Amino acid sequence: MRIQRYHLRFVPVLLLAAGLMGCGMMPAEGPATDEAAAEAPHPHDDDEILVLDPPADYLRHLSDLGLEIIDINDLPGMGKNLYHLRIKDGAHPFDARDRHRGRFPDVVVDAHHHYEHHAAKVDKTYTARKASNWQDEKKACGKGLKVGVVDGVVDVKHKAFKGTMITYRSFHLKGQKLAKSGHGTAVTAVIAGRGAWGGLLPGVQIVAANVFHKGKKDKPVGSAKSIVRAIDWMVQMKVPVTNFSIGGGKNALIAAAVDHAASKGMIMIASSGNGGPFSKKKSYPGAYPQVIAITAVDRFDRSARFATSGEYIDFAAPGVDIWTAVPGGGKAMSGTSFAAPIVTAFAAAARERLGLKAADGVRNYLKKHARDRGKPGRDRYTGWGIVQLPPVC
Repeated sequence: MRIQRYHLRFVPVLLLAAGLMGCGMMPAEGPATDEAAAEAPHPHDDDEILVLDPPADYLRHLSDLGLEIIDINDLPGMGKNLYHLRIKDGAHPFDARDRHRGRFPDVVVDAHHHYEHHAAKVDKTYTARKASNWQDEKKACGKGLKVGVVDGVVDVKHKAFKGTMITYRSFHLKGQKLAKSGHGTAVTAVIAGRGAWGGLLPGVQIVAANVFHKGKKDKPVGSAKSIVRAIDWMVQMKVPVTNFSIGGGKNALIAAAVDHAASKGMIMIASSGNGGPFSKKKSYPGAYPQVIAITAVDRFDRSARFATSGEYIDFAAPGVDIWTAVPGGGKAMSGTSFAAPIVTAFAAAARERLGLKAADGVRNYLKKHARDRGKPGRDRYTGWGIVQLPPVC
């Protein structure tokens, strides 16, 4: 893929805003194992699996495993290869994965899971800067910082990004069309939107990766393969802090990519999901221990009605009625998707100011600036509390 670099001047562009939720096909038949049954709610491709860096003699066993190669991608940041395989014998992906693990227990393999945006549409308006009580904008705030965004397509010519340095690359799958969605633009503007768009760090450099393609009924679908490649690219680009306003099921290859990125010092922030307070499903990558998971509250510090609860949640931030940029203009948006980039901006500023080099250091710093709600200590609804940092510039 060719990397495009933009140092932007205002060029008016009108694009159609579209639906924000990703979706995917459910398997036609139920999985055969208890582990698979627990995973069934998470969508995935019916006839594909992903394998990370198999051994040299691996290829001669593909036929025995009922598999064939779709393609192979180099992951320079991880120093590995990503194999995209088709299941030829009709096995369910979870059964094919388990059969694979039986033959190659040390090889990382999983289904080709789908991921979604964590957003919902609303009408009221207030910006991320106002929600964070960072009222006085300085255009240079964030200058010298680099922040990654793994999400959807970003309208790099939107006037919210006039003068912003954005390096953008799309990892949608070969032969698939880009999903028309305003989600990536909206999330990026929470971090870097200038002027009336109210981003927290308008001077920051953005490294943006699109991992969504157009699925059934034109709904955006995030691919596990695309996410692994995007994380690898963030490592190559030496991005210190990366935002993931996306979520889905547990995936061994994404887990390996997250672990590698964390080992390189990358601080990762992710939305916790919009499953509601009674959902028992964890949302990944937010639920991985190396990632800081963020849920949403409204302007009155009440938990958002859509916000997923869980023991993996670290912090809460405003995520209801956030005014932000979308292709063709602006819109008030709700979702844990819009709480996460607020904390990503906080984390980037804290890392620069205090020299924090790992997620645990950022967690400890954010704890000092979190308003606990209810009983002291961590809880499943707001984690360690609602984060509120003083303005950094």
